[in-house]
Amino acid sequence: MKIGVIGTGNIGGTLARKLSEAGHKVKIANSRGVDGVRGFAGEINAEPTAIRGAVTDVEAVILSIPLPALSSLPDGLFDHLPPHVPVIDTSNYYPGLRDAPITALDNGQTESEWVQEQIGPPCG
Repeated sequence: MKIGVIGTGNIGGTLARKLSEAGHKVKIANSRGVDGVRGFAGEINAEPTAIRGAVTDVEAVILSIPLPALSSLPDGLFDHLPPHVPVIDTSNYYPGLRDAPITALDNGQTESEWVQEQIGPPCG
């Protein structure tokens, strides 16, 4: 399976490594660009790419970035993603520790619903 992973921290990096070890073709991207993931990509036999590359010609996308960083993703990033390609969100919300308050979440909206509103397509 061809999988794009956006975010190479503890969760995204571990998932990318395990998926590559399992024989999947993995593309990885993060906010530091292609050069920022090149070394790690070489370690795990993945393809380093820009963020837009992680959602191009893939069968699944894993979004593994802090929730506040969603606003830094390129505009229209998921606009051309085929509807059958799942976007799997692994983000966590840490208000008061790492993240600024997000009113909708503090008022009871689920993270998955909020993320879907931010990026467009349904998240798995």
